[in-house]
Amino acid sequence: MAFGFIFFVARGCVATQEATQVRKYVTNADSLLSESSNAGNETLQGALQRADGNPANLDQGALDRVAETSGSLYLQALTNEEVPPEFDDAHHYLVSSLGIRAQATKKLAVAAAGDAESFPGTLATVVEDLRLSDSIVRNHYLPAVQDSLAEADQERDQSYLSEPEPFMDYEEIGFKVAPATVGAARDDPNALHGVQISAVEVAGQPLYQNGNVVLTGSDEPIFFVTVTNGGEVPETGVDVEVILNTRAERQARTETIGQMRSNGGVATVPVGGFRPGELDETAEVTVEAGPVKYEENSDNNTLTGTVTFGL
Repeated sequence: MAFGFIFFVARGCVATQEATQVRKYVTNADSLLSESSNAGNETLQGALQRADGNPANLDQGALDRVAETSGSLYLQALTNEEVPPEFDDAHHYLVSSLGIRAQATKKLAVAAAGDAESFPGTLATVVEDLRLSDSIVRNHYLPAVQDSLAEADQERDQSYLSEPEPFMDYEEIGFKVAPATVGAARDDPNALHGVQISAVEVAGQPLYQNGNVVLTGSDEPIFFVTVTNGGEVPETGVDVEVILNTRAERQARTETIGQMRSNGGVATVPVGGFRPGELDETAEVTVEAGPVKYEENSDNNTLTGTVTFGL
């Protein structure tokens, strides 16, 4: 009886510890996103509004602080070694979103210190990147956290989860940022159309053409696919498909990039939801972007490689 009592107490302690870890992760991640949103909505938006559409009036110090804060938050998420296993998928989305914000705000701070005439164009591209980060949080991170809480049987902890505000109110930034136009030019067959895969990353490791990535420990098969628009016109609705062929089944998942700028516009989309293969199994992977309408050269739209499921 004494042994049974000790076992019961020990099991209860383990369950309590796991519940505490889950709650700690959710609250910490929520804090990172809240701090990120505050940096955008308060410091960055305030600096842009005070400039009143004139790049010469920008507060360089404020832009530098936002870039520094965004970079710090990204590193905190990236180096977090206390992610509960159930939250691996959600955490990848969190890291991706904060990484996009870190890169975008740094780009904006550099542009503000440079040529004033080029700043509005840089701001337009940064706004698109920041909108993408908002979309990742809203459409991928939050649903993944809710699924993870259900998997951990801690749905009651959703009270610790709050939907953060978008990084900024993009209609109230004091600068006129024209959305990419996709009208007649997009439907012009004589214009150059074409997207290509620039990079693929799995569990923090690059997957090259005909290369292999070894997943170990708690690594999840979530593919972060970076696509570049090399065409002369913006593109919308660019599909990104990842096919994972394990011994058990062929799995195909598709995500869509809402909008891409012309002449080198870049977007990164996470593609997940795959069931891992067997231990030591090497599965074939095919990643495809597009093709878009009127695209003539699709050789660079596809990347093939393998993923090995290790210990």
